[in-house]
Amino acid sequence: MLPLDNPPLILATGGALAFSLVGLLVLAWYRSSPLWVALVAAATSNAGWLALLAAQAQTTPASWTAGGLIVAELVRNSAWGWVLAVAIKLAADAGYGARARALQRALGVSACIIGGAMLASTGAGLSQFQDRISLFVIYPGLLVQSVLCLMLVEQLYRQAHPDARWFIKHLCVGLGLVFLYDFYLYADGALFGQLRADLWRARAGVNSLLVPLMVIVASRTRTLRPNLFVSRKVAFHATVLSAAGGYLLLMAAAGYYMQTFGGSWGEVLRILLASVSVVFLTSVLASATLRSRLRNFVAEHFYPNQYDYQDAWWSFTGRLAHSGDSQAEMRDSILRAFAEVMDASGGLLWQKGATGELRAVAQWSLPLPNPPAFEEDHPLLRRLAADDSAIDLKTTAANATIDAAVVVPGWLLHLPRAWLVVPIIHRGELLAFLVLGERRTANTLTWEDRQLLRTMARQVAGYLALLRAGDALADARQFDAFNRLSAFLVHDLKNIVAQLSLVVRNAEKHRGNPEFIDDAFTTIGDAVAKTNRMLAALRQPPDERHLQPCDFGAIVVAALRLSAEREPRPTLTPGAPRLTILAHRERLTAVVEHLVQNAQDATAATGTVALTLLASSDRAVLEIADTGCGMTQDFVQNQLFRPFETTKGRAGMGIGVYESLQVVGAVGGRLSVTSEPGLGTTFRISLPLAPPSAVAAA
Repeated sequence: MLPLDNPPLILATGGALAFSLVGLLVLAWYRSSPLWVALVAAATSNAGWLALLAAQAQTTPASWTAGGLIVAELVRNSAWGWVLAVAIKLAADAGYGARARALQRALGVSACIIGGAMLASTGAGLSQFQDRISLFVIYPGLLVQSVLCLMLVEQLYRQAHPDARWFIKHLCVGLGLVFLYDFYLYADGALFGQLRADLWRARAGVNSLLVPLMVIVASRTRTLRPNLFVSRKVAFHATVLSAAGGYLLLMAAAGYYMQTFGGSWGEVLRILLASVSVVFLTSVLASATLRSRLRNFVAEHFYPNQYDYQDAWWSFTGRLAHSGDSQAEMRDSILRAFAEVMDASGGLLWQKGATGELRAVAQWSLPLPNPPAFEEDHPLLRRLAADDSAIDLKTTAANATIDAAVVVPGWLLHLPRAWLVVPIIHRGELLAFLVLGERRTANTLTWEDRQLLRTMARQVAGYLALLRAGDALADARQFDAFNRLSAFLVHDLKNIVAQLSLVVRNAEKHRGNPEFIDDAFTTIGDAVAKTNRMLAALRQPPDERHLQPCDFGAIVVAALRLSAEREPRPTLTPGAPRLTILAHRERLTAVVEHLVQNAQDATAATGTVALTLLASSDRAVLEIADTGCGMTQDFVQNQLFRPFETTKGRAGMGIGVYESLQVVGAVGGRLSVTSEPGLGTTFRISLPLAPPSAVAAA
């Protein structure tokens, strides 16, 4: 235990421990700084010197001339001179750096002189002259060292930029106090021949004052800042818990006072006070405004930046990523994401429409203005498109002029609780802008606010541009589906017109032939049926999810009957019993009919078109083989199944095979082709057989 009646011992011991801790902290956390080696040396030498002072605290001041204490003080002074010289070298020009090196050399020379005099007197056995050596060598030498260190402190403070003095002033003040105290101590000792006991006893305490000043400098200087991070959430909750604990302790003390001095009302008042304090504390902690002000207090007094940018960016992008699929939900998420990061009390969002004007499309806790739309050439929109910085409505209203009122409409300046106008620009085009409500804390707009708003606006501009591109793509897909349907319809109409044209051409020759009349009515009836099917498809396109069981053989026979009047007449070789498939009967009949007609068009009247129906494993297979002109492999590979590619010249549209591929693929089938020029072509349709339950139902 330290004796409480010995202040020098207590001060020296505490100072040694404090400097040791500072040395360990610098060694562990500040190694990225170019000063860390010199600081570790200075802190360690101070700790050792104060430890020797503690060991000799119970002796008389005259015994301080022990060799170890002299050497420790010389090392301490040299270490602090090293720190100051390195600091000057980091920030000074060539002239100041040369002066610092000269002062450091002088400090080393004086230390050598003092050490040499001490060793000479000890080695020569001149103990009787040690008092004179102290008076004429050691005291003046240490006095010169204190002066040199003071000059280094002055050089460091003088050469520092005015903005940088805020970081180093506490170090300069602390070292200036230490060496000024040494100067007075040794000047008094050299003048009167001995050191004053009161000055010596307080010396350890004066040197220990340097420790908190070093901590302040480390917390302010970025190059000395440790790689230790305390999150804002931890600081916020620690502040809340500390404040709540202090409040509860204060209420407990008040309750104890009431119980002790309240008489018969003491216990009742204590219970009432406890209840009221709990209710008040709960209400205060639930206040969003108070939490916002406390966060602002923590950010202002404990952190160099206003925002925790990692947390702010995670919150912002998380809100956007978890928005719904609809555009209304996305707009609401954008508005709330801005409001949450900026701690705004509400907001409005205007977005550009198809006509070019911007309309209010999202609202949260702010009244919707009237009118809610801006024309494309409004001065405010031109101002926002030209400059992507936010507009502070409060400042604009306070400094309102006629020109300002023209740019920012008066109703927007006087909109209740409106604070900021934030533009959202994508590639020079104003896509939208927000009006944010007032903050729960001060509504001051700093440069950090502006930079963060600009960054978030650019991120949101990408989202809105993607939404607009998605709308354009959806429109393009609808037009593509419409164009594809139109091509299918035109192709079918072409076939119907070809059938009716054949009836008209043959009517002049065979109008008296009853068989021709029967065939003509059959053809016209078939054309009417096809037309009705097309009209039904226009009114309600077939749903691929609702297929019906069909006899594939009956579909093939119906398609052949429609193609029987053309040459060469197709033939069918049935090779399997009833084959039940799931398909749309009319569409599949049209596919078979089209492929048969293509084979007839490609084959001379003397050639053959042969159909073979068979079963292969769990599939129904139809082969349509002709002996026509055939196709090259390049055409089959690269053009046959593409729309609007044909070998018939102007007589064909190039849509039939493409439509056949789509219809067969929609029911899980496959359409393949083999062809050789001059040898003919074989189309192969493979369809899955219907399951037994569907066959039984059919």
